[in-house]
Amino acid sequence: MWLSRLISGRKGAEYTKTTTALHNKGTGDLIKGDRTDSKTSGGDFTVKDSSAYDFLWTIKSFSKLPTGNESKQTSGRFEAKGYSWKLTLYPNGNIVNGQISLYLMLSRAASHPTEAVFKVSYELFLFNQKTGSTLSQKGENLVQVQDEMGFRNLIDLKSFKESSNGYLPNESCMFGVKIFQVIPIQTNTECLQPVEKISHEHTWRIENFSKIDKKKSHERKFTAGDYLWSIVIHPEGDHKSDIKVKEKNVSLYLYYNGSIYDGSSTKVSAEFSLTIIDQIGGNHKKKTYTEVFKCAHPGWGRKDFISHKDFNDPTLGFIVNDTCIIEAKVAVLALVK
Repeated sequence: MWLSRLISGRKGAEYTKTTTALHNKGTGDLIKGDRTDSKTSGGDFTVKDSSAYDFLWTIKSFSKLPTGNESKQTSGRFEAKGYSWKLTLYPNGNIVNGQISLYLMLSRAASHPTEAVFKVSYELFLFNQKTGSTLSQKGENLVQVQDEMGFRNLIDLKSFKESSNGYLPNESCMFGVKIFQVIPIQTNTECLQPVEKISHEHTWRIENFSKIDKKKSHERKFTAGDYLWSIVIHPEGDHKSDIKVKEKNVSLYLYYNGSIYDGSSTKVSAEFSLTIIDQIGGNHKKKTYTEVFKCAHPGWGRKDFISHKDFNDPTLGFIVNDTCIIEAKVAVLALVK
């Protein structure tokens, strides 16, 4: 028996301003940048003072990008301050739709151990290609390799697409990043602040189960008290699983997406259970755990939650009338800082 944690960085923790607090979620301070020395040529936007940025990322044909809940675009790796980085864009928001979500990921730190922690100060930019000015947000966070840091609402999608704003002329947009400082942290510390335990339940009925794409993961988002969560199922097994698990089991996880309040802690200790309901005999498949969740590594659950043999056995009642029912029960025990 083993418990697996998703190290995908799929929904990065969001941080704001230039404080040193760990995992502070929010939209940050919007900063209208000074006009850059720029020019346009043949419809392409050029930043003459490109040395002021560590990386510039242009995306063309924006309307052709997928806009599903899990759709994202990732830049190539770039080097800055002696480390490797990537930018990740969610063109329709990674938690709330109708937003541009932009994140910076620490991709590699070759000279440091895997579990090393770094304090990173940075600024993310969106260029106004009509005026040469920038819209930007600053952050300072504690992260590990493969963690994402940034902003789920860099700008709302309507404002981004408004032609008079100049962010998306000719279906082309440009983002930038400046990394100010990266400091390795020698000691990893935590502060636990207990909160009142209140349990919340959410039921997900997946109808027409035989018609869903089994090779993809499927997600149901829900709110439990002051916190945002997701149930994620991989009908054919988590693609990160080894061959002994993949395609032989159903993988099931609970994801943590942060607090509904931008200024609240985005790292919590929670007690939770995941259950696939036996709709015939009541012999449900249930797993219960207590774990610490953080947005950059949100998922806890099992790669081998239930075998395909049992899950698809019509006598066991996990799929009835082509419907699968999953229940999540979660209670936050403490904020972790």
